[in-house]
Amino acid sequence: MSSRHAFVSSLLIVLGLVLAARPAAAQDPNKVFAGQIIPMVKRPPASAKSPDAYVAMMRKMKQANFVEDKTNHTWVIWLACFLKSPLDDVEYSIKYYDLSTGRQQFLASSDNFSDSRGEQTILTKVTIDKKWAGVNKQLLVTLENKGKVLASTTIKILGEGERYSGKVDFSEDEAAGKDADDDAKKK
Repeated sequence: MSSRHAFVSSLLIVLGLVLAARPAAAQDPNKVFAGQIIPMVKRPPASAKSPDAYVAMMRKMKQANFVEDKTNHTWVIWLACFLKSPLDDVEYSIKYYDLSTGRQQFLASSDNFSDSRGEQTILTKVTIDKKWAGVNKQLLVTLENKGKVLASTTIKILGEGERYSGKVDFSEDEAAGKDADDDAKKK
């Protein structure tokens, strides 16, 4: 092997080792999660040791299934919304759609306000009520501004549905096939 070839090979090996030993560029959470909503059971810490640690923490806290609070029949969920583009307004809407039927059916919406224009990440706590959401459903949750979806996620809300015994009590007249309107017509 020529000395020139040995020198080039050595240089490439050293360069490879230097690049491998260099720390990787920190991940920007806003770029990593752009357009995503990270649903969580509890509020995430306000800070982390590094951007990479924050990304890892958010991935660890992300949850897809939420169990109903049986005392008040609701689901309390923290949403970390990483917007596709900065919010050019202070108002935004969180919208809920039922995906359980195979088509997207609108359920509810709540209007909210951020602290300032240009927000890229919004952290909010929402309460989903069994009265309007139902139970055991897959929901699409979106953060929207002026009709434009800036972030979204899907979640499952799990709980107990209403129970029916199957027992029905009829009055004697109803059992005999008489209608209450029939008695009113006779009078």
